[in-house]
Amino acid sequence: MSTELYLVYLTTVIVLLIAPGPMTLLTLSTSVRYGHRKALATVLGSNLAGLVLMILSATGIGALITSNAALYEVLRYAGAAYLLWLGFSAWRSRPSETLESSFTYRNSCSFSLFKQTLLVGLANPKGLIFFAALFPQFLDASKSMQPQLLILCSTFTAVDFVILNLVAFGGCRLANRLCSTTAQRRFNRLCGLTFIGLGSVMVIA
Repeated sequence: MSTELYLVYLTTVIVLLIAPGPMTLLTLSTSVRYGHRKALATVLGSNLAGLVLMILSATGIGALITSNAALYEVLRYAGAAYLLWLGFSAWRSRPSETLESSFTYRNSCSFSLFKQTLLVGLANPKGLIFFAALFPQFLDASKSMQPQLLILCSTFTAVDFVILNLVAFGGCRLANRLCSTTAQRRFNRLCGLTFIGLGSVMVIA
């Protein structure tokens, strides 16, 4: 892969990942509620989900899944239902009495947050189509595929890690402005509506 082509790919990935999506919202809401350390679990969950989808897409398994209409629809509706459930949960969640208490919840361990983000990422079969459409644009068929795919996958994962960490730091700063119960309730409901909107789009798209 030439340096010029790689820089085009890097720019494309940065632009794509800056656009808000389910992973961005999960990371933001987690960092606001629990701080950056626990938000790191959602970042790693997103990284692993993306890596799995990239590998499935690169090995052709993704093509088999997307070509099976029944299986694809099951995965799509399951992903949409999970996002809707997250939305209703966020809408109904109670604001903390103080900012400090919002960072000391113990019933949401890092592993649970990691699994939640991983499920959100894997439950969207459109990720397989996304990578299947993205990667061929930057592959040189005359050269070995494995080193090129390794570069593409590792770059995407690294950029995803950096951007989501920036979102997490931003969430921690935002938390300082959510000291009142009213502000926290509005934030929870905004997150809930966004998740519901994303889930609804998955159903009708």
